Amino acid sequence: MPIPELSREKLRTLRSLSSAKLRRKRGLCLVEGERALEEAARSGQLKYLVTEDKGAWEASGSTALASITDLPIFTLEKEVFGELSDVRSGTGLLGVARIPPTAGPTAGLGDLIEPGAATRYLFLDAVQEPGNVGTLIRTAWALGFSGVLLGHGTADPFSRKGVRASAGAAFHIPIFEEIGPEKVDPLLDGGFSLFFAEGGATDYRKVSFPDKVVLVLGNEGAGISSWVRDRGNGVGIPMAEGVDSLNVVVAGSIIASRMTGL
Repeated sequence: MPIPELSREKLRTLRSLSSAKLRRKRGLCLVEGERALEEAARSGQLKYLVTEDKGAWEASGSTALASITDLPIFTLEKEVFGELSDVRSGTGLLGVARIPPTAGPTAGLGDLIEPGAATRYLFLDAVQEPGNVGTLIRTAWALGFSGVLLGHGTADPFSRKGVRASAGAAFHIPIFEEIGPEKVDPLLDGGFSLFFAEGGATDYRKVSFPDKVVLVLGNEGAGISSWVRDRGNGVGIPMAEGVDSLNVVVAGSIIASRMTGL
């Protein structure tokens, strides 16, 4: 059965999704990369696929991609596909997915305050590199965190690079955006403790992390916001002589792993 061509209306939609503002308005994002496409489909958020030619789909040979053939698929002229894709060597496929409903500034945090079970959240405080944001979201999902909080100035996890770096984890773990002190204070009042990663602070291995905790990772250059510092306690990673810092993904992953015992 021939694969239909992408309509002009859908092409306009795809082009608009390069804008963070229009992504939010439409509630859609672009997905590239085999793992990200698979996870978007598994979450139920993947709507349809676009291929640069029908051969790219037929020759992919991927069992993961073969499992999502029940979705609508459209072809797009190779030159136009290249304008939309930022992956130079990949599956030759582009997905359009719904942004999960929790991921938005209107999503409340009230449900996070629950008695009983351990509840851990990763808070990205103006982390600006989409690749770092996506990778940390995947880390949080892998380590069993309950969700990810994104502070003002944090890169959009639903940009193409963010989704690809998370390998689709952004479709599985709750994400809350535009988080500031007015949203964090109720969590602290509800029994959460706040810790932030910072060089030279208390050795993270000597800290007994409580069951209800928020771990904050700061901006790649400027570090932690002053309001976070006022409300939390710093934890650091001892390093060999001559090493003054770690990438935010590495530091965050090390401390987060300690918190969960994994």
